[in-house]
Amino acid sequence: MKIGIGTYSFGGIESYLGLGDTLLEKFKKIKALGFDQVELLPVDLDNDPEDIKAWLKETGLEVTSIHAEPSEDVIKKMAAIGGKAVIWASAPFCDKEEAEEVAQFLDKMADIAEPYGIKIGYHNHSQEFYFTEGKTLEEHLLDGGSKFYIQLDCGWAQNGGMYPPNFIRKYKNRVLSIHVKENSKVVGPGPKPASRKNASPMGNPFANVKELPLEERQKILDGFKARMAADGGRFNVQCPMGAPESNINWLDIKAALDEQDFEAFWIVEREGFYADHDQCLQDDVDWLHENLK
Repeated sequence: MKIGIGTYSFGGIESYLGLGDTLLEKFKKIKALGFDQVELLPVDLDNDPEDIKAWLKETGLEVTSIHAEPSEDVIKKMAAIGGKAVIWASAPFCDKEEAEEVAQFLDKMADIAEPYGIKIGYHNHSQEFYFTEGKTLEEHLLDGGSKFYIQLDCGWAQNGGMYPPNFIRKYKNRVLSIHVKENSKVVGPGPKPASRKNASPMGNPFANVKELPLEERQKILDGFKARMAADGGRFNVQCPMGAPESNINWLDIKAALDEQDFEAFWIVEREGFYADHDQCLQDDVDWLHENLK
């Protein structure tokens, strides 16, 4: 069983801003920790495609996907490096109508991506499990289209009150990937999410970040860290894989995924770390290989 991890887990927002380790340095660390696959960020595609392919070959990693707003440009770049999917890592929508609007956009992008051999997906947080008009927003999203897939972040789904295996079975063959994130609490989806009508125009807030001076990027990072500190530590629900306090049944999740007609990508993601960064990720991949054969 192959296990992947996102470059996001090696710096978080710092990675989005193109700060910290180089992509090759991240690839080497990812392989050394025992991962087989990698999920990219938009800033990673600022590297030359031939360099990325060479680094993947050097480290023996496979690239599965990227967290980016779907566009034909991103689709072409992923196809050029042997990627499999472009996954939108969150969009604002607050009701059935807006969920269907996002679904129609994703279906449109799926049509564009198909000739390139790329699939389009959507990644949830907790707010997509806000309940309205008889269903969660995530259900309205999936029911509003048929050509795109989802990457079910199991930690955020459980945190938002949705049991992942039930959701996977309900939407059999729509789950392209999962994010592996341990969880110890059900907090709920929170208040009604923001409307698309009140959001800034669609676009990647981290587009062209490498064109910004280092000082400006560092200022953005410092501001984000300050907001997270004021947020009260919303990532503190994470715990070690298989810990007694975990409320996620990874065996049942695997059983549900095995009922699909294709193999979903397993991508580890950590925003908060209960131990040394590398040790935490090493524990994750070791536990998964040992328990999910």
